[in-house]
Amino acid sequence: MDPELLMEVNNGDHKHLRRLLGGEDQVASPATAAAAAIVVNIDRHAIVSSAILQGVTPDGDSALHAVAASGDGDRYLESAKVIYGKAGHLLGARNTGGSTPLHRAARAGNSQMLSLLIELARADGTSRVETILRTQNGVGETTLHEAIRGDHASAVDVLMTADPCLARHHLVNAASPLFLAVSLCRYGMAQKLYERDNQLSYSGPGGQNALHAAVLRNKDMVELLIGWNTQLTKQRDQYGNTPLHFALSVLERHPHGMLPIYAVPVIKGKDITTLLNIEEPPLELTRQLLEADALSAYEPDKKGSFPIHIAASSNRLSAIIILVTRYPGCASLRDADGRTFLHIAVKKKRFDIVWYVCQTPMFSSILNTQDNEGNSALHLAVEAGNLWTFACLFVNKHIDLNLLNNKQHTPREVSISSIPTGLYCFLNSRILIQEALMSANATCDICRRDDDVEEEHNPKLQAANEEKGSKVVSDSTQFLSFGIVLVITMAFGATFALPGGYKADEGTPALARTKQFQGFLMANALAFLCSTVAIISLSFAGTPTVELLMRYTQYNLSIFLALNALGSLVVAFIIALYVMITPVAAITFIAVIVVIVSTTILYSATLVEKLSILLLVLCFRIGILPVLRSSISKLILFTCWPLIVIIVWQETCMATHVI
Repeated sequence: MDPELLMEVNNGDHKHLRRLLGGEDQVASPATAAAAAIVVNIDRHAIVSSAILQGVTPDGDSALHAVAASGDGDRYLESAKVIYGKAGHLLGARNTGGSTPLHRAARAGNSQMLSLLIELARADGTSRVETILRTQNGVGETTLHEAIRGDHASAVDVLMTADPCLARHHLVNAASPLFLAVSLCRYGMAQKLYERDNQLSYSGPGGQNALHAAVLRNKDMVELLIGWNTQLTKQRDQYGNTPLHFALSVLERHPHGMLPIYAVPVIKGKDITTLLNIEEPPLELTRQLLEADALSAYEPDKKGSFPIHIAASSNRLSAIIILVTRYPGCASLRDADGRTFLHIAVKKKRFDIVWYVCQTPMFSSILNTQDNEGNSALHLAVEAGNLWTFACLFVNKHIDLNLLNNKQHTPREVSISSIPTGLYCFLNSRILIQEALMSANATCDICRRDDDVEEEHNPKLQAANEEKGSKVVSDSTQFLSFGIVLVITMAFGATFALPGGYKADEGTPALARTKQFQGFLMANALAFLCSTVAIISLSFAGTPTVELLMRYTQYNLSIFLALNALGSLVVAFIIALYVMITPVAAITFIAVIVVIVSTTILYSATLVEKLSILLLVLCFRIGILPVLRSSISKLILFTCWPLIVIIVWQETCMATHVI
């Protein structure tokens, strides 16, 4: 496009535009000039103006496109008249995106410009107006779509006045104006469209309708759409989803807790874990949609998933309660894979739903239902490796622990096969799940028990597993050694900075004759001894030349001793506080102890949580006495031996008058 023309058009300078296109700045010819010369001058200006107006911008906009989008004042309207007078065909011209000047005016919200262009088109007849207004651009949108997208209500009024049926027209399998308004949350505009034409189109892309969009946007809009057209609840999209499927598909999240998230886990294609916890909960429209169409509760999508399966997948417990309360038969519905909503909840690790099912007697008939592969909900829980959902099922005594799937695997066998060869923390969820199944005497497959595992017949696989285990131990010892060395340093320093100080004349500890001081010395000595031996064990564990089995043993021993050393150091710290502070500020000592205990409980909860769950579910499943008779009592006693030694030493010193 000519630069001067583009400048005049964008500025709306219609006077200069007339001179540029019409030659009005030419000096008048004398009365005696030849008529032929006059004719030649007129033709020359017509040719020049036509050539200039044929120019376009890089995106294909003509001069009329540019002026239509530039403004809505009188000068722009006059400029549009000038251009139309010189090149009327530009009114229907398209740019590279397929948009006409009316599209550009509607997108910019220039309602007066729209009115002018419509009037210019009306001069050629009513059909000309409808043709231009219903013209679709490259993405199948009319001028009405552009006005809605830009949220220009006045432009919508102009367009609907000029063509009352405009909201019915759109590209097949594309968004109608109403669908676009709802999807963009332009609810007032959606009402305006319906008021103008109650026979408008509700269609959207992929076989959807406006109600599919509304259930994900606004509850009030859902009520309006159902009131306008109750058949919308029955319509399926190309995948067989009804609006109820869409409404139940919004994931219901729960706050992540009090602790802030510094490292945010990101899974491609999924929302992040929100830091602020201010996300709006999903709209609860289940009751509303079921009242409009009760049959939608029994409408599967093309994958065979019913609304209750979608609700389970999205953790929508409230929706499930509504569904099974109104229609109890929904609970036993199975998808194309033969799975009930309990299978889906377990597979997706939806703890709240699994807990609700296990605690509600009406669902007892589906607790052991097997899918097309023979897997019960317990099989899937073990396979998923989520301790919480497994615990919900495990404590329910109606759950059969010994069901065989199509591969003839019981849940315990699934647990065994789901853990690859390697070295794991004893708090690993899969380890604890297998521990629970073994403690409850869950059976394995019906086969010989002396069959060798695969790696014993495969030297290469065995070597690869040993190399992997060696690397795990070597990497772990590096980090563990830092903490142990820190404990050694603190214990060594405390030996020469005794609480209470020294007697000036004798150079001996001032509090040496108190039993608390003896306890402090023993606690500090145990901390130093345990941490020193732990470092020696770590040295063996981190040495690649040592046999792998011995490295495993030394690694476990170093962790055990490190925990004992840390516990002894904490006891020494508490005794020192007691000796130093209690005589002068007992309340302060109590406050410090409360802070220490509270912090320890809050922190250790993340560590002992899983072990506590294991013990609780075992107590529910097999009883308290079998748990007490197990090795757990010995383990607790063995872990607390430093505290026992410290207390016994204090009392022994007191009883034998050592102090």
